[in-house]
Amino acid sequence: MNSSSSNSGSSSSNSTNIGSKLLARYPFVEDAGNYLKLLDYRLEEFDDPTMSNVIDRATARVVAAMRGVVYDPYNVASVDEEVVSFILACIMVKASKVKALYRRFALSEARRAEVFLVDDFRMNTSGDEMGYILNNIFKGLFAIDVIYSHDHSTFMIKVEDYLKYSTNFHDEYWRLSNRILHKGYVHLNTKDMVRLIRDEIYALIIRRLERINVEYDNLPEALKKRVNALKSMMLEIDGLSSNNNVYVERRGYPPCIVNILKALEQGNNPSHTARVLLATYMLGIGKSVEEVCELFKNAPDYNERVTRYQVEHLAGLRGNRVRYSCPSCSKVESQGLCFKSDECNGIINPLQFGRRHGSSAGRNRMDVDEGVGSEVR
Repeated sequence: MNSSSSNSGSSSSNSTNIGSKLLARYPFVEDAGNYLKLLDYRLEEFDDPTMSNVIDRATARVVAAMRGVVYDPYNVASVDEEVVSFILACIMVKASKVKALYRRFALSEARRAEVFLVDDFRMNTSGDEMGYILNNIFKGLFAIDVIYSHDHSTFMIKVEDYLKYSTNFHDEYWRLSNRILHKGYVHLNTKDMVRLIRDEIYALIIRRLERINVEYDNLPEALKKRVNALKSMMLEIDGLSSNNNVYVERRGYPPCIVNILKALEQGNNPSHTARVLLATYMLGIGKSVEEVCELFKNAPDYNERVTRYQVEHLAGLRGNRVRYSCPSCSKVESQGLCFKSDECNGIINPLQFGRRHGSSAGRNRMDVDEGVGSEVR
């Protein structure tokens, strides 16, 4: 079997050559910081009109993030422009002090890296390039030892690493029992291996943003103008205050719903099944499509058009015109979304919680899935 492992890297000089080629795709790796030091840029230099191209590129990265899309992954500029525009984008995002923008930017860049990683692996990159990626991203950033088979396009990671990095995935698809295991290793295809670390790339970029020590008042005028424009655009896109806080009165809601609402209020990214549960529950207690869509505005990957389409689909206003019911408690538990309390005793569907405890939640409409025939797909 022809295989590569993150335990065996290239020589130092070869790694540098390969790395400079891949920095444009993965500007968050440690080598990017060293590369930037060699370029010796200073913030005040970005007032020079000759720097407008790289400022435009940095701005475009942030705008893409605000709109919930991946910044043009197939339009890679020079290594200099890609690395510098990424760092500049980070600086502008941090200077904005809009926490929701931190999360959207980090998610957009993590998704961009996801596209590149899938491409690099599926195009059967050279052994040196593969070694660089495994050493500098999987092992260097996340301490994951990966064995890769070129012959079968299969990744193998230790069971403990799989459990560590899949802990936030609640879909049954990610359960260890649904994976191929061999001698203490979990076998993964390209898409799943990359998806497993996307959230880690997201968290890494968030940490980098938090560590950036920059104040708006110290920025050159050219960057101040861009930051102002970006903040205005963020408000226009979301229609929210700069804090982008979404608070929902949670009294009368079952613990499973409260947990999802808390995650959204904190700007986290609930799983797909969690979003379906929240949407069908809220529709089931009589909330309008508009009210349900509003709940998701704080999610890092929020896209108004996509969110509205999906909620309208669940409400039976699109597609096959079938209204989706709130899943039963047993279904919620099987999805890893149940946070049962004593108050849940005796109910078989989250919608029954509000009615039992005298709250308006759950009394307006009772589209209840009791586990027979109306399961949310």
